Amino acid sequence: MIKELLKLNIGKYFIISCLASVIDFAISYLLYDVTNLNYLLACNVGIVSGFIFQCVTCMKYIFDSKNLSSSLLIYVATFALGIAVADATMWLSFDISHLSFLISKFFSMAIPFFVTYFIRRKLLGVKNNKEK
Repeated sequence: MIKELLKLNIGKYFIISCLASVIDFAISYLLYDVTNLNYLLACNVGIVSGFIFQCVTCMKYIFDSKNLSSSLLIYVATFALGIAVADATMWLSFDISHLSFLISKFFSMAIPFFVTYFIRRKLLGVKNNKEK
């Protein structure tokens, strides 16, 4: 099953996104717990670190990035869009719909995952055209 998932670009994107989340969490936690850095700063450093990892690996293995500067601009813009979608999803599901925090958090991670993937796929193209 994992081999089949890796054949699909969305599968690769999922795995890279999971690794980026682990990097984000690990760096955030270490900076906060070990160095006693302010929790907001620690979280932001973690988010940026995970983003850089995801950007570099996705550009190398998934998306067709012929022009690095325009590809990076698209990636940063979709990153900002993803955060906005995550916040809106969290607000709608938790504050408005009164779903549990965990369910709301799941939706706020899943929906931006698909939104950013398909926008990046449309704007950047993919290296392996098996999914088209």
